[in-house]
Amino acid sequence: MPHTFKSLLTRCLPFLFRSDDELHKENLKWSLLLISTLVLSWWAYERSHTVSISDARIASDVVIISSNRSGWISEFTVSGGDHINAGDLLVQIDDRAAKLAMDEMAIQILTKEAEIERSHTERAMVSEEQASRLTTQKAKLESARSNANKANSSWQLAQSNFERTDKLLKKQLISKRQWEEDELKLSQATENQQQAKSKLQQQNAELRQAKAQMMSVELLERRIAIMQQDLERLKVQRQQFALDVEDRQIRSPINAIIDKTFGHKGEYISPGRRLVMLHDPTAIWINANIKETELRHVKPGMKASITIDAYPDEEFAASVSSIDSATTSEFALLPNPNPSGNFTKVTQRLRIKLSIDQQQELLKPGMMVEVSIDTRS
Repeated sequence: MPHTFKSLLTRCLPFLFRSDDELHKENLKWSLLLISTLVLSWWAYERSHTVSISDARIASDVVIISSNRSGWISEFTVSGGDHINAGDLLVQIDDRAAKLAMDEMAIQILTKEAEIERSHTERAMVSEEQASRLTTQKAKLESARSNANKANSSWQLAQSNFERTDKLLKKQLISKRQWEEDELKLSQATENQQQAKSKLQQQNAELRQAKAQMMSVELLERRIAIMQQDLERLKVQRQQFALDVEDRQIRSPINAIIDKTFGHKGEYISPGRRLVMLHDPTAIWINANIKETELRHVKPGMKASITIDAYPDEEFAASVSSIDSATTSEFALLPNPNPSGNFTKVTQRLRIKLSIDQQQELLKPGMMVEVSIDTRS
């Protein structure tokens, strides 16, 4: 009540309880009239500046926890009313097979890593061996080319000497023996030239073979690349198995209170089966349905006093946080199109949301409340 009303009422009440000797009937009549007038005035004043709503409830985001895996429930660690923290285990689904599959995949990964390491070592050895062989073959080829050049030069010299000796023999300027010696030298030079040429061809062939064998190093690199891809695939599969194991440990996403459970230890569940309902006790608000005729008096930010049916002797404070943009009838599953033409006008309601602070966890979702919004605030 306003302070002025309380003061007047305090002054007038003693007159009601004085004896007839102290108070005349006229004074009693006027006192009662004054009190009645004050009460009616106060009620009318408050009524004109207050929007009262009886259709209101405490609301919260109720989270339904379900499983995306099938299996036997090996542990059900919570029950209704329990306080839990984010990350706490709620339900454990049997994960033995998933863990065995993950262990098997880990062994395959170790085996593949060992194969890759061995292939790297083999590649290094082959690469070094082939590089050394290629260097040797190049050196041999240069030596054979040098010998071929020398043999060719010797053959040209022997050929020139033999041609000169042959001309001199025809003129009978030298002996037959000299001619035969030069012919023998030419024959030897020709043979040496052929041998040097064959050796050069052989060294060219061996060099080409050495270069071809260098391709084995590239083949080993490709095989290592393929094994590396297989290793990455195995690691992805291991992550999938690890995710399977993790999904079988159903944990709370938030700090919450358990509202209801839907399962027991030893029960078999399928994917999508709901297991736990919970909510954050600190994240609550009030949903109220206001008449459309009173909407013009209500604005976001206005203060409100809350009376909760469960605690009728206590009063709580709240404030209007938002107002819906459509009436509740627009969201009805069965709209009323009024096809017959018989129309009864019904005052529509809009939902408003009021913010309120939790009071020692006294406020619980679903509780009925009465709201009085002070339109002067």
